[in-house]
Amino acid sequence: MESVPCPACSTFFIPRNKSQSFCSEPGCQRIRKALWQKQKLASDPDYKGDQRLSQKKWLKNNPDYWKYYRRHNPEKAARNRSLQKIRNMKKQHPSKPSKIIGIAKMDARRSMMQSLSGQYWLVPTVAKMDAVKIFIVSIPVNSP
Repeated sequence: MESVPCPACSTFFIPRNKSQSFCSEPGCQRIRKALWQKQKLASDPDYKGDQRLSQKKWLKNNPDYWKYYRRHNPEKAARNRSLQKIRNMKKQHPSKPSKIIGIAKMDARRSMMQSLSGQYWLVPTVAKMDAVKIFIVSIPVNSP
């Protein structure tokens, strides 16, 4: 058999059989499984129901998981809150997504001046793009 490119990592590999399309790297296998599961959830109502039942059972056995997760991952919780605000605004105003203005604070400028340093997510609201994580570090201005 001749080498074929892996759809996930684009490296060439020799498949073990005719139906193998992804290489055996763990990351590529995770992508393959995720694609399979997405297709299975869309096409098989029994599988979808079983997955939902399994998730409910797990959540019943681990009721404090999300509280613990948010407490130990504050940056992810903050990111999710900001992205959820955007999703909520899009639901409220689906015809005018570019005209949406976020929640305004009267003292926003003063509070931002105190703590500009940190990690931020740039989330586009008009163009269809992925969010980008940026790092901002404030440099103190030396007074003469």
